Amino acid sequence: MLFEDPISVQEIPRFSAEETSLARNFLDKNGFVVFSSAFDLDAGLKFWSDVETGIASGAPLTFSQFGKLYTNPNVPEHVRGLPRIIDVEDHVPAVYDLMLCSTVRDFLAEVYGEAPTCLQTLTYKYSSEQGAHSDKTLVSPPSAINYDRESLTAAWFALERSDQKNGALIVYPGSHRLPKRGFTEGFSEYGAYMSYLDGLCRAHGSMPTVFMAEPGEILIWASDFVHAGGPIASDSAKTPTRKSLVCHYARIPSWQRSLDPAYERVPFAGASFYRKVKRDDA
Repeated sequence: MLFEDPISVQEIPRFSAEETSLARNFLDKNGFVVFSSAFDLDAGLKFWSDVETGIASGAPLTFSQFGKLYTNPNVPEHVRGLPRIIDVEDHVPAVYDLMLCSTVRDFLAEVYGEAPTCLQTLTYKYSSEQGAHSDKTLVSPPSAINYDRESLTAAWFALERSDQKNGALIVYPGSHRLPKRGFTEGFSEYGAYMSYLDGLCRAHGSMPTVFMAEPGEILIWASDFVHAGGPIASDSAKTPTRKSLVCHYARIPSWQRSLDPAYERVPFAGASFYRKVKRDDA
């Protein structure tokens, strides 16, 4: 079982949206950076309310568990009860103001030298409790399958407070600099891949560290950065929520359309994102 060994709990520096240079230096060195008061909390509440409405109304949201995808209304109850929703932007427009908020948009434009493009989103009600992993070889959206994986970044939006009781995110500082194998490079099962990464990081002094977040904070991490969904430590009969949104971005040439005709590239607030093509008969 992962995380049998100690997990570090330490104060992680926060930056304001205006501290671009300091934040970028911290990202380059550590593989992640945290911005405080980074998005409008009312926008976060609006987004989550619309997500809950979509689930309750049977909107064709796509749920995921252990690599399997299910689309409403054909979602098993155990999957619906612990929602991990992929590409919520196809049905919940309120996400636009979060995934391309000014903090993310401006910072990534500085990092990329051009406006970012959002490749996909993941929406969580609870901690995923997913073990150590890197996004670099895992994020493969059909709309931009050939994108520059070195440019991949992710933003994790804290929609409510998180700590060890509700499965706070686990980060491995400096892990983006370690040469490592991806999941597609010789692993027959996912558990072996997670154990490999956790052991590799620890062996090189990149210790798993709890990120205890406050609502409104955004954690941005680099392409090959190792992270995990923390184990839920609460002994309450009711599983505590840890509502969050994860968005993946990359540097995509401005002229490039979706490589999959089922998707379209949509401009928004000076940046862009991909979503499924809306059809009149849908």
